Amino acid sequence: MKKIIYSMMALAMTTTVFTSCEDVPAPYSVTFEENTNTNTNTPTTPATGTGTEADPFNVAAALKYIDAGQSLDKDVYVSGTIVSVKEIDAANYGNATYLISDDGTTNGQLTVYRGYALGNKKFTASDKLNAGDKVVVYGKLVNFKGTKEFTQGNYIYSLNGNKAAQPTPTADLNTETTAWTVTEAVQKIQANQTATGEAYVKGVISEVVSYNENYKSITYYISDNGTDKTLQVFSGKGLNGADFAAKTDLQAGQTVVVKGNLKAFTNKQGKVIMEVDKNSKIISISGASTATVLTAKFETGMDNFTINNIINNITLPADLSFVWKHDASKKYMKASSYKNNTNYAAQSRLESPAFSLVGKTSATLTFQVAANFFTTAADNFKVQVSTDGTTWHDVPVSTYPAKDWKFVTSTCNLSAYAGQSNVRIGFLYTCDGTSAAGTWEIKNVEVK
Repeated sequence: MKKIIYSMMALAMTTTVFTSCEDVPAPYSVTFEENTNTNTNTPTTPATGTGTEADPFNVAAALKYIDAGQSLDKDVYVSGTIVSVKEIDAANYGNATYLISDDGTTNGQLTVYRGYALGNKKFTASDKLNAGDKVVVYGKLVNFKGTKEFTQGNYIYSLNGNKAAQPTPTADLNTETTAWTVTEAVQKIQANQTATGEAYVKGVISEVVSYNENYKSITYYISDNGTDKTLQVFSGKGLNGADFAAKTDLQAGQTVVVKGNLKAFTNKQGKVIMEVDKNSKIISISGASTATVLTAKFETGMDNFTINNIINNITLPADLSFVWKHDASKKYMKASSYKNNTNYAAQSRLESPAFSLVGKTSATLTFQVAANFFTTAADNFKVQVSTDGTTWHDVPVSTYPAKDWKFVTSTCNLSAYAGQSNVRIGFLYTCDGTSAAGTWEIKNVEVK
């Protein structure tokens, strides 16, 4: 009898457990926490739109755009329906955080984080957002620690079909040739003379503060003397708006002309900072850093270089297992397609890792090379450059070695690639199988 009673009690407890699980609300019924990933489900609508004012992304397309991870530094338009509103902070910052989706449900949500109201105005106590409101939001999209969102600084372009009056475009406040000094720029900000357009400012970089991986931008300070931190360039872009690849793309001491919006910014500590607002761009840069951006000595290994044995869809002949290899005893890279008294037709390229020449106005490749047994040096050994890792271009080599195993120092001018953020160099060994398959040795590679 006791066994029957215990069995019935266990069954009742099990039933209670299952009933409790069914009563737990779905994840999107839980209170939305700031910067918490709420995009664990998938959209139920197809992706549409191109992200422009005339053809906004829908939310499904915006989520795909974030997943692709390309051009996330660009402002885009996204249309959607408000699902829920987390906060409207009219008292402090004048912004709001809310969720949108294509159908107004929790399917395929996108977070709008700390955005401004209609027309890029701050929210006031009288402004309201409600679930079901139709919005077009303008700003930058980002994947922030797993949360797909409009990042801070976005604003509502239209609300339930209504648009704010658009300001009349204004002309630039000056020109590149009449660029203000940093002192003049600060005086203009203090006199409230910078709100109607962008300005050119010329100064010397005094400190490089930080690099933003999401926006490929750098925050730095400029001044007239290159020492003081007079004017902050906040989250600025590179030459002609190009992405930066690393904090080292800019160096203290460089002279820049920057174009952007000037303003006075008050931080959370109440300090007023004179700055060039985000999305500025460098118009010109001089006094480029002489810092080395690539070094490979090949003393203990390949120093992150790689070997590509498939060139123009041509693979190594079956009798060769390699062309390029590292010589540990001699401490250099070595290439040859000669084996068993045979000159094999082959192509193989020793390729560097990608490096950045952003912030530079000139660049030079220097290396030491020795060789022997070749027929024509320039046919057997080439130096190439790529900006995408796929297409390669020959560059002139200053000096080729004699057939005597003696190392000579050679250079290649890479200035044509200054400002590029994804540069690679390659040492291409090529033999047609008719001419002699020379042997080449490389060491002490440097780009600066």
